[in-house]
Amino acid sequence: MSWRIVYIESADKMKLYLDNLKVIREEQEILIPLSDIHTILLDNQKTTVTASLINRLAEYHILIIFCDEKHLPNVYGISPHGHYKNALVLSKQINWSEEIKGEMWQEIIKVKIMNQASILEYLRKDEKEISRLHRIAEDVTFADETNREGYAAKMYFNELFGDAFIRERDSYDGINSSLNYGYIVLRSCVARSVVAHGLQPSIGIGHHNQNNAFNLVDDLIEPFRPAIDLWVSLVSGPDDLLTTSKKQQLIHYITKNTVIIGEQKQTILNAIDIVVQSYIKAMNNQNTELLVCPTNVVAV
Repeated sequence: MSWRIVYIESADKMKLYLDNLKVIREEQEILIPLSDIHTILLDNQKTTVTASLINRLAEYHILIIFCDEKHLPNVYGISPHGHYKNALVLSKQINWSEEIKGEMWQEIIKVKIMNQASILEYLRKDEKEISRLHRIAEDVTFADETNREGYAAKMYFNELFGDAFIRERDSYDGINSSLNYGYIVLRSCVARSVVAHGLQPSIGIGHHNQNNAFNLVDDLIEPFRPAIDLWVSLVSGPDDLLTTSKKQQLIHYITKNTVIIGEQKQTILNAIDIVVQSYIKAMNNQNTELLVCPTNVVAV
């Protein structure tokens, strides 16, 4: 099973050499077996990438991400033929009932809030706020019609980062920029798994934006977001810059750290695959009890 996220900040060329990624910089060459690679994150707009490499990455279902001039992931490259029964999987996905979608979204949000509580418990935050999060999780209704997710998020982020903190996606303060970057990298990993299992990523159950090609990805990422929150709380402050070193730390964190899922420790990458597989099984069987999600995202 592939397990490496390769972060490339400085390289003149990336090419295929047998079944290896060859990274060339000046007179240095590095070989990485394609069978080991989960994702390639390319953060250099001057690097040349050969067509033969891109085609072989598609064969291995390896996601390649190209960053923009702001060093943020911008273009995602992955084969649309990720599963040998794409048409069958898509047919079932289209026919999932609104009832099971609403029940599944309810379950996903409940797990997300419970995982937020686990972060606060791990960091020894206010026990009253932790108890409130547990109560909010139990109050999540069908399709989260009362928006318990939003209510929980406000108190959770204030307890995690302080009352002055405001979660803004377009903000570039140290905490928000680190959260944004972490979520984007995690989102890429979820997208890779969703496509590899034959699902259409634009068809979501909780997210329905017509301009979003990754609605389902944004659904399934939710239980994992608190893992990024923990990382940011430990390494970033409001005035800190999102340095290359921190980006590399994040890559190591996602590939090496573990979560508890199905009563077992799994890496975050493995856990994402488990969630996607169990999601498909639960939706096809119209039974949300079959969904396996991380129940503790701080098993570092």
